[in-house]
Amino acid sequence: MSEKLQKWTRKHRVASLILLALVLATAALTARQVGRATPQPAGAAVDQPQTLAQRLVAPVPPPVSVFIQRTNSPYGNILLTVTLSQADLDAKRLDGTSEFVTIGEPSEPVLLRDDGQGGDQAAGDGVFTGIAAIDEAELSARSQGDQGQISANQGAAVPTFSGRVATGTAAAAGFDLAGLNAGRAVRFDPAIAYVHAPSAVGTGKVTAAASHDTLFAKGFVAGTNVFQDRVLMIRDLGVVQDPTRTYDPCTDTGNSSGVWTFNHLITEMANQNASGIDPADFAENWLKNWTVNQTINGHVVPLRGNMTTLILNNWPRRTDGKLDLTKSPLRLLSIDPRVDLRTTTSGGGGYSGSSSGNFLDAGEARFVFGFVANANSPSCAPRPFSVIFEFRVHKCNCEGVRDWAKLWINLFNFVPGSATYNTRLENITEQFVKANSNPARPNGSAIGQVRGNEIALASPWELREFQLSQFPFAATLNEKTVNDTAIDSFNNTATFKNWVVGLNVAAPARVPLIFQTLNFEGSNPQMPSPGFFWNAPGLVAANNNQRFTASLNSCNGCHARETNTAFVHDNPSTPNTTPAQLSLFLTGETVNDPVFGNPRDFDDLARREVDIQQVAALTCAKLQPANVGAVKASLLATGHLPADIFGGDPLLPPELLVSVGVSDLKRNVIPQVH
Repeated sequence: MSEKLQKWTRKHRVASLILLALVLATAALTARQVGRATPQPAGAAVDQPQTLAQRLVAPVPPPVSVFIQRTNSPYGNILLTVTLSQADLDAKRLDGTSEFVTIGEPSEPVLLRDDGQGGDQAAGDGVFTGIAAIDEAELSARSQGDQGQISANQGAAVPTFSGRVATGTAAAAGFDLAGLNAGRAVRFDPAIAYVHAPSAVGTGKVTAAASHDTLFAKGFVAGTNVFQDRVLMIRDLGVVQDPTRTYDPCTDTGNSSGVWTFNHLITEMANQNASGIDPADFAENWLKNWTVNQTINGHVVPLRGNMTTLILNNWPRRTDGKLDLTKSPLRLLSIDPRVDLRTTTSGGGGYSGSSSGNFLDAGEARFVFGFVANANSPSCAPRPFSVIFEFRVHKCNCEGVRDWAKLWINLFNFVPGSATYNTRLENITEQFVKANSNPARPNGSAIGQVRGNEIALASPWELREFQLSQFPFAATLNEKTVNDTAIDSFNNTATFKNWVVGLNVAAPARVPLIFQTLNFEGSNPQMPSPGFFWNAPGLVAANNNQRFTASLNSCNGCHARETNTAFVHDNPSTPNTTPAQLSLFLTGETVNDPVFGNPRDFDDLARREVDIQQVAALTCAKLQPANVGAVKASLLATGHLPADIFGGDPLLPPELLVSVGVSDLKRNVIPQVH
């Protein structure tokens, strides 16, 4: 019996009739577990190598389309169908998984099938079908939400994006509930969402001026709007200089232990009660990564000695000689939700091309700080040195991810710096900052990684990444490779070309640690000049999308020529009298490709604005996991799925079903982690 089932059984064993029903269900599911334990037919070798199909490893890639249709099944009221691209179908035929795609963990997967059985209309047509249970109230709310958005915006077209690039607009086609009720199969795309126009600042109204044939033409004004400033890139001085929640190292005022201070974030991350490490030691050990040469993935990362002379030697210390974190020389620049980086059981936004809709988290939430020089003195000044705390938000089902997005969106209704706004924001941030917010992680911390981005210690600009590593008795922030960025020396080489030409344009793979037997992923990407970008000799126009995506995916490509950025998107050198300056990549610009000159439009905050609204409008479906034992036995015996992938299992209670964001299957997947 599975642990999930045991918990459910204990919880609901309250009366004799219910007990009897549960005993019967338990017996059936116990039999299912026995089936899982011995899936091989008689005479099969236990250690026989298994294909991808036999291991049920077939995560659904971003589909071409998603449709739903009413059905009458004990397992749900909706037939869910996804259509894959020809390229993805060809890949599935090669790896032996052409009959199905999976959602969820391999131990309890949801299967959508393309074999002409179990509700699927035709075998091998590239349309994969599953059975889902969707609450009628959610379907109604989705229909009303779409129609309300379209009506409020006078039927304007909606902005469209491909990855981080703004591609224009599309006609606003809301969810067709009437068609569904009439028995038709209807499209189920992400919810209708518009970009709030700058002209709407102070009114709270989304206007048609925000949508047009091209985002960067016909009157669109680049820059932020009230939604982005209150929800997505929170830089208002009433927040980042809140005297009860932040600390000003230049004037030694504010609350040095406030909930949005460097001191608080480090203290909660160190979690001394669990790790036994003093937060002051935790912070200094992390900063000392810059003070010694390191070898990471076979690549030597030179020290930057000014970490000692400029930072550590000038940091006020306690009487015991340790760093005084209440005098930390860092000021808060912004607080940023990154729901767009949500991940799924097979990867997801930010880390792969999968879009399974079965969530591992609700993306990231970030605090951005900037170092200052000569803290607690009249000559205090900002340094060109950012520190970004990037937390993974521990929300692991569709409903949790949806509610998380709604919490951020609700901030739009209040004024930054007001007691109501700041209290609501604190209630949000403490959910991921507090110690033990993710007990499964080292120190119980939800931190994903900490990044440093600076030219204050040496030239040129350099970015480093740190993660918690579990050692006996304590976890500290240690330097590691930087996600999705190759070692700089591979730029303009045949090795980089060989990797690029093999990428899937729609869903590029992460940069591997090793490629062609060479240590490949880097650890301290640098920007020798603002014109830096990733390229390779002999790349032709047909490969330029792969080149561009790989370059934008890298830290130094995204922070340099690909986006016309001077290596910072949230400028730590901004004077403390104004909100932190943002890059045009975030607020709206057109950039010509550095190799072939074709223009690309960027407005990443607009993209995030559309995305978070779509997440807040998710329709959550419940799907029954397949009987793994029955499915594997059939695959081993016949090479095909059984007619009944549930193996006669009873319908599980809602809390044991897999919760999937149906419309999120079709989302605009973001391969870059920036």
